[in-house]
Amino acid sequence: MFRNAAGRLADAAPGWLVETVRIRPAPPRWWPMLRTALAVVTPLLAGLALGRIALGLLPAMGAMGTALADQGGSYRARVVRMGATALGGAVGFLLGAVARGTGWWAVLVTVAVAVLSALVSTTGAAGSSAGLQLLVMTVLGTGVPLGPPVTGALLFLLGAGWALALALADWPLHPRAPEEAAVIAAYRALGGLVAGRAPGTVAVFDTALRNAYDTVFGARSTSAGTDPWRTRAVALLNQASLVRNALISLDLEGRDPPEGTAAAVEGIAASLAGGGPPPPTPRKGPDSPATRALNSALDGAVELLSGGDPPADGPLYERRGRGERLRQVWERVWSGHLTRVYTVRLALCMGVASAVSELNLVERSYWTTLTVALVLKPDFGSVFARAVQRALGTLAGTVLGTVVLVAVPYGPALLVPVAVFAGLLPYGMQRNWGLMSAFQAPLVLLLVDLLTHGGPRLAEIRLVDTLAGCLIVLLLGYLPWPASWEAPVGPRFADAVSATADYLRHAFDPGHTGRAALRHRVYDALADLRTVFQRAVTEPAVISRRITTWMPAMTALERVADATAATVARTEHGAPPPSDGAVGAAVASLEEVARDVRAGTPPGRPELAEDESLERVNSAVRGLSDTVSGHHAC
Repeated sequence: MFRNAAGRLADAAPGWLVETVRIRPAPPRWWPMLRTALAVVTPLLAGLALGRIALGLLPAMGAMGTALADQGGSYRARVVRMGATALGGAVGFLLGAVARGTGWWAVLVTVAVAVLSALVSTTGAAGSSAGLQLLVMTVLGTGVPLGPPVTGALLFLLGAGWALALALADWPLHPRAPEEAAVIAAYRALGGLVAGRAPGTVAVFDTALRNAYDTVFGARSTSAGTDPWRTRAVALLNQASLVRNALISLDLEGRDPPEGTAAAVEGIAASLAGGGPPPPTPRKGPDSPATRALNSALDGAVELLSGGDPPADGPLYERRGRGERLRQVWERVWSGHLTRVYTVRLALCMGVASAVSELNLVERSYWTTLTVALVLKPDFGSVFARAVQRALGTLAGTVLGTVVLVAVPYGPALLVPVAVFAGLLPYGMQRNWGLMSAFQAPLVLLLVDLLTHGGPRLAEIRLVDTLAGCLIVLLLGYLPWPASWEAPVGPRFADAVSATADYLRHAFDPGHTGRAALRHRVYDALADLRTVFQRAVTEPAVISRRITTWMPAMTALERVADATAATVARTEHGAPPPSDGAVGAAVASLEEVARDVRAGTPPGRPELAEDESLERVNSAVRGLSDTVSGHHAC
């Protein structure tokens, strides 16, 4: 009954609202949840033991921010992101505490830090997390008396160090655990693709494969020399990608995978997970280029598991010098129009929120400023969706917080719900940002109550201040800006078409050593495009209705990429290769589509050369051109 009622309610609600509040399916990850609870509660217990529970607040904040920055990946990537977050928070508190009590100078400091935070956030994942924590702790430093600047910054770093130590607890015993888990996850997703072959399983595998490559390469990027284990891990991922392409090739031939294919892939995953013997590969089924490609890819994976040498022509680790990395960071920070727009929007909203604080228009105005900082983060998703999620999550969280503050007496007993809500934060982040806000709101209320003895009235204050922050973001940081009413789906789509054209240009040249990298670039571009699309559909109907019309074009482009990969798999196992002229004509057609999408004009009919070997690719290119011709509004 309740499920039917929920379904009717979802049907009646606007599409953007359904997408905004949709809870993503995800199993709870118990160790990260327990780790976050331990990280936050331990400093508070230490303060309680010393008779000054407030002394544990800053370390608890440092532990919470650093623990939430742990988004997985290799140990090296996690250390960089968590360490940058800790450093950003400590510097932010230092600046905020120094500016506290200086009147309008504190407003100027907050605006200046907002500009710095926006620029730092564009440097990458670690910079985004560090920039946010820099701004958050600056606001807390100016708004809450938490102690002397230097002492408070050191206490914050102490708590952050505790969270980092918990995150690295497994490293001495299992230094390669993240990379191993990522490779296993890719093969398990591949097993689902073989067994189910339902809509969406290809995207699930592509996401798992991309995550595995990122994890393995992220662990290796600064090491000197070669690492045999990681070389073998990359080779295994390459074989998984070849299996995927062979499966698509089989589908184009109208054939099912040979009997035992699913068991072979599951056996490879089981061998990777448990160290058991590799499975036998299937040898049944009609002989065809696609079947040979599949068997060859599986044989290659089994041979690697049996101790065979990785292929000599596999993609090498890309080592970049420090100068090259700094140059790319500099370009991201200073060359982007969206970066400049975001910086101005953030500075404006933070300035207004800080002025509200200085004028005492709301009771605990630092919550208003914090809401602006947390919501106005476009690299975290749609600003509109985050504002709605923050408001709804805070409303639910304040109800929970009120119940706890009424039912639990002030003192050590409050640490129990603190631990529960802290442990639920990672789970909320997995599912929905609004759900995370619903857990974060009562947690913050309890921490503030430990400092101020504010009682249940804190919940009312928190809700009013949060809604004020969301209103500032929507009225000043969202509605007046033309960029808010556009989603960059069109430009990202054109980028993905260009990447597909680059891959197709060299896909049938066996002497080109970068074919694998070009193929990976295509699927990375498609994954980025899907991410931008999913963010765009949570915007209001005036935007989301226009954006959803890109879905057929995205599907058509994925068919081009898959047809290209599948045709390459067939030609490498006996099928005749296409002529250079036919490939060149298809590439030119794709480049024309990309140019026309960037220009906002419908593409013309593609001029393709007839070639039986390239028939599937040509058909997909025609379908792409026809689909984009019917939709050319960016």
